[in-house]
Amino acid sequence: MYGSRPHFTVYWLAAVFIAGALQGCASGVTRSTDSAPSKPYFADSSTKAGNVLVSLTPEAQAKLADNLKFDQEKLRSTIRRALEAKNLISPAPEASLPVIEVVVRDVRTRSNFTAVAFGFLAGNDHINGDVVVRDPGGRELQRFGVSAAYALGGLGGGQDDARMGWLYETFAKHTVEELTGTAAP
Repeated sequence: MYGSRPHFTVYWLAAVFIAGALQGCASGVTRSTDSAPSKPYFADSSTKAGNVLVSLTPEAQAKLADNLKFDQEKLRSTIRRALEAKNLISPAPEASLPVIEVVVRDVRTRSNFTAVAFGFLAGNDHINGDVVVRDPGGRELQRFGVSAAYALGGLGGGQDDARMGWLYETFAKHTVEELTGTAAP
């Protein structure tokens, strides 16, 4: 009936698989287009932050009931470690230095079973947020958005620690690159 030609369904499934694989992990930075400053505040290596704060919007907090794997403190500590590696933050919180505020706008995490069994077909895990640098008086010095998404699955990429670790590290990497001006254009 089909002869030597593959059935149309095979092509369709291959196209879906390839599209999902290409979408696997995505991340990026969105620079503010309003009048707020967007110049990398920590481009000068002698500039340091006094603290990193992470909060969630009410919408993101509402989603936490479905996203138990997201850990606000792990995100904060990963960002702090990335800043420490570049010597961009004081060892202890210091009120006389600028503060880096991360406001998580959206978060989604798949269950371990869903990620392993369905991979990218079950959507992605993601963290989207705004990063704002404020001087001690509260004036905004820099603002940008960061997004990190992970859609791979299977036994290797579907484990909770692998997915969440990748999201935290990627979010922190983009945050530090944008703060220092070392991000790719």
